[in-house]
Amino acid sequence: MPEADYVIIGGGSAGCVLAARLSEDPSVNVAVLEAGPWDTNPWIHIPMGFARLYVTRKFDWNYQTESEPELHGRSVYWPRGRVVGGSGSVNGLVFLRGSPRDYDRWAQSGARGWSYDDCLPAFRKLETFHGADSEFRGKEGPMQIAEVPAPTIGCQAFVAACESLGFARNRDNNGEWFEGVAPNQLNVHKGRRWSPAVGYLRPAMKRPNLRVETERLGLRLTFEGRRCTGVVVRKSDGTEETWTARREVLLSAGAIESPKLLMLSGIGDGSALQGMGIESRVHAPEVGKNLQDHFMVRFAFRTKPADTLNESMANPLKTAKMGLDWALRRRGHMTIGASEASLFARVLPGSEEAEVQYQFVNFSLDTQNQGISASKLAKHPGFTFNFCQCRPDSRGELALRSPDVADKPRIQANYLTAPADVRVMLEAAKLARRIAVTKPFADLVVEELSPGPATQTDDDFLDYLRTSGTTVYHPCGTNRMGADDRAVVDTELRVRGVEGLRVVDASVFPLVPSSNIHPAVLMTAERAAEMIKAGARAGAKAAA
Repeated sequence: MPEADYVIIGGGSAGCVLAARLSEDPSVNVAVLEAGPWDTNPWIHIPMGFARLYVTRKFDWNYQTESEPELHGRSVYWPRGRVVGGSGSVNGLVFLRGSPRDYDRWAQSGARGWSYDDCLPAFRKLETFHGADSEFRGKEGPMQIAEVPAPTIGCQAFVAACESLGFARNRDNNGEWFEGVAPNQLNVHKGRRWSPAVGYLRPAMKRPNLRVETERLGLRLTFEGRRCTGVVVRKSDGTEETWTARREVLLSAGAIESPKLLMLSGIGDGSALQGMGIESRVHAPEVGKNLQDHFMVRFAFRTKPADTLNESMANPLKTAKMGLDWALRRRGHMTIGASEASLFARVLPGSEEAEVQYQFVNFSLDTQNQGISASKLAKHPGFTFNFCQCRPDSRGELALRSPDVADKPRIQANYLTAPADVRVMLEAAKLARRIAVTKPFADLVVEELSPGPATQTDDDFLDYLRTSGTTVYHPCGTNRMGADDRAVVDTELRVRGVEGLRVVDASVFPLVPSSNIHPAVLMTAERAAEMIKAGARAGAKAAA
C-alpha cells in the first residue's frame, strides 16, 4: 500500500506549492496525486498557447454550468486545468493580487489571521518581481513576475485613453494600491510561461522525499473513526489504488473537485448525501455553497492595421515571423497571454474603491459571444477589451449530480442574480463605451462590432450582458474558511468534524479577490505550508 507523511490530492497551483515547501524537510515524505498528465505539451509553455489549449480542451475538466436564469437560460463553459500545474498551466497568465482590502475583508468575514498584513509576507515570498524595489514586492521567490515588456500599439492607446479620462497610471498594481491603469504583470520569464509546476514543482522533484503520480483520479477519502487516513484513486488503467497519509491529507483539487470529493466521501449536507445513497460522515451543509466567480463581458472592435494578433495569424509570412521571434528571441505576440493591460475603475457615485476591471486584448474573435473555446480569430485587424465586476454579490452553488465520480457536478453560478451586480455591470458597460470613443484608442477603431452602435439604452446594454456575458475563469469559495461553526474549514484550513484533513486551494476563499485569483491561490498555499510545518514542530515538541 503506497503511503507518505503528506498526501496531496491535486497537482495544480496549490499542490505544487505544498509539494515544494513541505518537501524542504528531508525527514518527511510527500506524495502528489494528480488527475491529469504531466505538463509536457509545448503549447503549455508558450504564453499565447493558452488560447489553443482552450480550443483543444485536452487538459481541461470541461465543466458547464446549469442553465443560468439571468443569462436567458444559457449554460456557460467553465474551463479548469487538468494537468500538472492545474489552471496555472493553462490560464491567461495575468498576475494580479487585487485590492489589499480584499484580504482585510476576509479577516472581517471571520477568516481571522488572513488580513492583508497577514498575507503580504507570503505574497512577497512567492515571487521574484522584475521591477522597482518595494516593501510590497518579493525578489527571491519561485514565481517570476514582470510587466508586459513591449506593449503593443493598441495596448499603449488603451492606457493613454484611460489616462485621458482621468484615471491614474499605476506604477505597480500589485504594490501599495491597485486602482488605475497599467500594462499587466504576467508570470512569464524569458518568453515562457512560468507556471507553479515550473517555479515550484520542477526544482523540488530533485529531492528523494517527493513523489508525483499523474493520472490518479480521486474517488473517495478513507477514514479510521474521525481521522482521515488517505484516499482511494483510480489509475489510467481503471484499477484502484489506496494511498495512506501518516500525518495529513491535503485536498488541493480546486474549487470544483475539492467540494465534490468531500461530498463523495460523506462530508456535506447530510440529507442531500443520504438521498444519493452516500453515508453522511460529517454534516457540513456549506460544502459547495458560497460559489463566486467574476462575470465577464467583451467589447470587440474592427481596427486599422495595428500589429494585432489577427493580422499576424492571417498572413503566413507574418505567422512565420512571429514564430521565429519567439523561437529565436523569445519576444513578440507569443510571449503575451490573455491580455496586455488592466484598468481598475470606480463606476458608482461614492465608491470607496474600484468596482470594475477592464482588460485590453490585442485580438478579436469572429464570434465574440462564444468565447475563445469555440471561436477563431477574425480575419480583419481587431481589438477586444473585457470588463468584469471586481466583487460580485451573486452567489452560486455546486452539488453532486450522482454518486458516480465520473459525473460532473451541478454548477449553478447565478450570475447577475444580485441587483447590485446588474447596476455595476450596466455602469461598467457605459464606461467601456466612453473608453472606446476616447483618443488615441478611438483613432485606431474602424467599427465597434459588439455590442455595436445600436446598443444605447440601459435595456439594450442589459440584454447584451445577458446574451454575451461569460466567466473570466475565477471560481472560488466552495469550501469557505472561517472561525464560525458553519465554515467548512477553520482558519488553518482544517476540515471541521474530522482530523488529519485540510483543504488548500481557491475553494477556501471566503470572498473572491478583486482581480485574477491565481496569486491568491499561491499565497494561500504558502501560508498553509507554514501552518502545517508549525503544527508538526509543535507536535514533535509536545511528544518530546
